[in-house]
Amino acid sequence: MAELLAPAGSLDNVFTAIDAGADAVYFGGKSFNARRFAHNLDDDEIVRAVRTAHLFGVKVYVTVNILMADTELDDLTIYLKSLDKAGVDGIIVQDMAVALLARRVVPDLPLHGSTQMTVADSDGVRFLEENGFTQAVLSRELSLADIKSVCASSPLAIEVFIHGASCMAYSGQCLMSSFLGGRSGNRGACAQPCRQPYTLVRDGKDVMKQEAYVLSLKDLKGLDYIDDLLDAGVTSFKIEGRMKGDTYVRTVVTAYRKVIDAHNSSPKARKAAHDEAAALLDSAFNRSYQDDFLRGMVHRRTLTEKNPSGRQTAADAAVGLTRKIPIYAHVDVDGDGRLELTLWDEKAHTAVVAADFQPQPASKRPATIDYLKKQLGRLGETPFALAEVTAWDETKMIPASVLNDLRRQAVDALTEVILADYSRPSAGKAVPVPERADGPERGRAMELVARCDTVDAVMAAAEHGADVVIFGGESYHHRPFLKEDWQVAVKAAHDHGAALWAGTPRIVREGHRRAVQSELERAVASGIDGIYVGAMAVFTMAKKVGNDLPIRADWSLNVFNSQAASTYAALGCSGITASLEATLRQIRGMAHKSPCPIEAVVEGRVEMMVTESCVISSFAGNGKKEGCPNVCQGGAYALRDRRDEDFPVATDQYCRNHILNSRDLDMAPYYKDLVRAGIAAIRIEGRGRSPKWLAEQVRRYRRLIDGTETLVLGKEDQTVTRGPLLPRNFIIQEYS
Repeated sequence: MAELLAPAGSLDNVFTAIDAGADAVYFGGKSFNARRFAHNLDDDEIVRAVRTAHLFGVKVYVTVNILMADTELDDLTIYLKSLDKAGVDGIIVQDMAVALLARRVVPDLPLHGSTQMTVADSDGVRFLEENGFTQAVLSRELSLADIKSVCASSPLAIEVFIHGASCMAYSGQCLMSSFLGGRSGNRGACAQPCRQPYTLVRDGKDVMKQEAYVLSLKDLKGLDYIDDLLDAGVTSFKIEGRMKGDTYVRTVVTAYRKVIDAHNSSPKARKAAHDEAAALLDSAFNRSYQDDFLRGMVHRRTLTEKNPSGRQTAADAAVGLTRKIPIYAHVDVDGDGRLELTLWDEKAHTAVVAADFQPQPASKRPATIDYLKKQLGRLGETPFALAEVTAWDETKMIPASVLNDLRRQAVDALTEVILADYSRPSAGKAVPVPERADGPERGRAMELVARCDTVDAVMAAAEHGADVVIFGGESYHHRPFLKEDWQVAVKAAHDHGAALWAGTPRIVREGHRRAVQSELERAVASGIDGIYVGAMAVFTMAKKVGNDLPIRADWSLNVFNSQAASTYAALGCSGITASLEATLRQIRGMAHKSPCPIEAVVEGRVEMMVTESCVISSFAGNGKKEGCPNVCQGGAYALRDRRDEDFPVATDQYCRNHILNSRDLDMAPYYKDLVRAGIAAIRIEGRGRSPKWLAEQVRRYRRLIDGTETLVLGKEDQTVTRGPLLPRNFIIQEYS
């Protein structure tokens, strides 16, 4: 049976969700979750939340869904053990280091793959299953057809978002907050620059009459798709809202509860449930609604355009847990004549307690059924409500104090019986846990890597000194990579002594899975030297068509610590590209502990986000993504913010927008620090750039590697960025 999964930012939210009819609830602790600014639950509150939820048969999932630094892993170990001891039913993770650590220290704790893992196809789901996960949270951008296809072949439980706020960036994988404000969304501190206004410009000139909130999506409302998703086999329906209040949680959970419960009812009853639910949702906090991704028809109307602050719900007072478990009581005496109280629920959980008291015939006030109901029904804030009382004899005298004491004992005993009978979902398949290994061989020359998306750029990079050229994956020119492109690119690289590796997309949707695999097949047939894995789905593809070629983990896998590096090394990676959010300090720690070489992106325009919505078509085209007249090919587009910074917008062959940083990352003045950090390879990001620009950058870094040029850092160049690599408190001497 499918579960309705409710958000909770506080303990009150947990009780509200249970009260409203949620089958499961998810929340974060005080640490290690992606909603740092929610109230969240402390350790004692987590224990209380789990006990209360399990009494009602409600599951509890805890978000441990941030990228972890190496310095946090010891504390994480303690935290995971406490969650396991508390009895939570699963943890939601995006960092493979968390999964690795959980398998090692709490092997019976189920793992759920967060939507931040960008699992958008059946191959990605298989990757999670092979690595011990039991549930996959699909990307929010998928259509109903995509979800149906994934469910049809999925070995795991499938979870989808059905309501609430959505990030413009695919699966919430956005770097704008990190690069612009030093606050990482992947670390739970997003500053939401996407909720600011922008204008679209073409070749430097305004396309829009006025600025608008072009990176702000309307809230998702999947109400009309619940029946189809249930029929498709979706296991869990997730509501977003850990930053919202009790009124929102109660309203939204109640609405979807009505529709899910009416799924197998008559058409008339289903329509009535939908109408009631729709009215409830209209009253809840929202930024207006859209269901365009599920529909598979993305429009300009998907965006808020106007101020996305939303409409607040008037009342937001916590009502508390009013839902009760019906219990039944029988008063009797045991074999020794002592007063005995038996309590049981409708699932036959039973508790029997006896008092050191022998009832005697009453002279004035016998313990009638009404008297017993009054005393035993005083259940206060317990989760129980007395439904019925029976007694062996209504003529005896039983003091209220004796009954009250028996009631308290029996309620405590019944609580423990119910909790003992609760069965936590089983953990995933056992997988080998890689052990820490010695770091890579030291003393090797720094490798120079360049990524590009045209054959001419491949030639320029190889000719001017790149050791490795990455070609393929998502292009910035809206065109696929043809067989001839691969053949020419491989020859050009090899003719100049460079290796040609295939780049792969960071997003593999179910509808594009075969196209991605076909491109990889063309690349392999053309003689490539290796594969950069940009998405988890590619691991499965590489096994199918890779001819045992070496693979490297790309930066989009978000390797933020040495444990994650070890995990991917155990999966066969011969190299790891560090997360773009990692600092030099963190990369240094990673490089010295990782069992394989670490690569870092040091030059070029960094991707801030990838979007399924097309801002170019929305404001420069016909407002629709489907049937767009390819206006993206009619000039150079960018989003301009209020500081007049221009963020280039490129469109790939899958019609996704790639929004790039307004400034180039430039770490050349810090080359010696890169070396001292133990980085084995440095990468120039050259997609969308001219062969001339790429040649200049390759020559520049080639001279640094060869020792024929030394850069002396003077006054900081304000036209470039150092990104998260060099935070403001960076001290060069610490690498010496």
